[in-house]
Amino acid sequence: MRKIKGVSLALIVTPFLFSGCMQEKISTIGPEKSTDKEIVLNLGEESQPSILDSDIEIDEKNLPLAKTYPLEEEFESATLLTELIDTQEANTAKLETLVTQALDINNNWNDSSKEEEILQTAKKFLGVKYIWAANGPSAFDCSGFTRYVFKKNGISLPRYSGRQANIGKKIKFSELQKGDLVFFDTTKKFTKKVNHVGIFIGNNKFIHASSGGHKVMITSFSKKKFYKNKFLYARRVINHKQSFAFNDAKKSNLIN
Repeated sequence: MRKIKGVSLALIVTPFLFSGCMQEKISTIGPEKSTDKEIVLNLGEESQPSILDSDIEIDEKNLPLAKTYPLEEEFESATLLTELIDTQEANTAKLETLVTQALDINNNWNDSSKEEEILQTAKKFLGVKYIWAANGPSAFDCSGFTRYVFKKNGISLPRYSGRQANIGKKIKFSELQKGDLVFFDTTKKFTKKVNHVGIFIGNNKFIHASSGGHKVMITSFSKKKFYKNKFLYARRVINHKQSFAFNDAKKSNLIN
């Protein structure tokens, strides 16, 4: 009885011991430490290859597509952006130049007067020929010249010297100021009847269309005693209190 029990116990225990050894041997096959993930099934099942070693069919149709950009459009956009930046920089440079010029011009402008503008206009016609009864601008007689110059500056004068001598404030020789009209009797008999007119420019000089000089010219009372002796009076037709902006570059061209 003991023998049977012993045999029976041995038969029962042996499979469990054998089974445990087989499972341990199977699980320890391969490297002791593996970097790849492996799948090991229990005894009786086939070992399957790792995911890294298997041939997996990939469905390319279902894969997410990578975002692509047209190279031509990117190049055009970059070119347009560069051109826009260059244009903006050029416009900025132009604006800075214009501002600088405006400031320079503003610094060169000073208060001036109507008579100075009249003198500047008159001197533009120096050398223009004298022709009797000519009204300008290619030719003048004396009263045609004064009328034209004053009209260009907003002051209307009668056409003939005798009539011009009747307007404005009457001025003596010692009271002359720039822009005053100066009147003469150039006849030999000197009847004190006006027959010639010019514009006083200061420094004892006047500008006029001279029949004797055959052109528009500047004459000095000091050097040409004839006109000093033929002088009758002057007329002031300009409001000397009126002033306005005036550029120094123009002012430098005035002859005192």
